[in-house]
Amino acid sequence: MDFKPGEVVQLKSGGRSMTVVRQTKDQVELTWYADSDDAIRTAIVPAACLSLIEFDDDEEFDDEDEDED
Repeated sequence: MDFKPGEVVQLKSGGRSMTVVRQTKDQVELTWYADSDDAIRTAIVPAACLSLIEFDDDEEFDDEDEDED
C-alpha cells in the first residue's frame, strides 16, 4: 500500500496514531508526539505493518465548532 505525507496511520496490531512523513519503496517514515517524555519521535516501519486511519471531514472540526458558540 502507498501512503502519502500527512496521512495518519496506525500499526495493524494497534497502538498510537502516527503521521506519514514519506515513503520509499516498502518503508514508511513516521512521526508522532510522545506524551510520556514530551518529545517528537520518528521511526521507519515496513508499509505492510500499517493501516490508514480515515477521519470524517466533520470529525476533525467538532471541538472547534463547539468553541464558537
